[in-house]
Amino acid sequence: MSKIDIIGPWSGGQTGVGLRVNDPEADVADLLESWQPLCDDPRIIKKYGDQESGVCKGCVNNCCSTAYVIPDLIAFKKMAAFLKLDYQDFIAGYFDPEKVKRGILRMRPDPCIFLQDNICTVYPHRSLICRFYLCSDMEGDCEQLIYSLAWAGSAALQVFAEKNQLILPGKEAGLSSFDLMFKGLIEEYRHTPLVKLFLVAEDYSDIPLKPFLS
Repeated sequence: MSKIDIIGPWSGGQTGVGLRVNDPEADVADLLESWQPLCDDPRIIKKYGDQESGVCKGCVNNCCSTAYVIPDLIAFKKMAAFLKLDYQDFIAGYFDPEKVKRGILRMRPDPCIFLQDNICTVYPHRSLICRFYLCSDMEGDCEQLIYSLAWAGSAALQVFAEKNQLILPGKEAGLSSFDLMFKGLIEEYRHTPLVKLFLVAEDYSDIPLKPFLS
């Protein structure tokens, strides 16, 4: 039996992607391993795919072109290491400077700075927001799990960046409604025990899923 089963919309009349955790010791790395094949599964209904099906690779409606990406802490560290940059230089070169001034660590967008020829150049190190994204419906419990993981990780980055003086709290003047929404989510999560799990982890395998399932 696998640690995590992904239950697709092809099963029992289900309309969205769901999951079942079989092992109470499963971690985020286990979830990522089970989740990845969904990108290449043509049975999964993809709203923006060719005739609502197909695989993500090569999609002409590449959502990376307009995505609002605030990385999780582990992805942030991995991307900086891959680029052989210290954190300050990484932020200066790859994050939206206007958002950084206002206290938001958003990657440079339109398209994502890592998107070249419609291909992600940091694919093995990309953020949880990117790893979990499917233009598909999800069942409620599954969606909440993904949501909690992504935002706890992003809030952990914010806490880490402030603690290490990589970013200063910014003024809200000039922020869009989208900016304010994402900033609000980070504030909502920053004081939760879920964020602490990211702060002490070196890799996704160090983060248990169980606290996120409560």
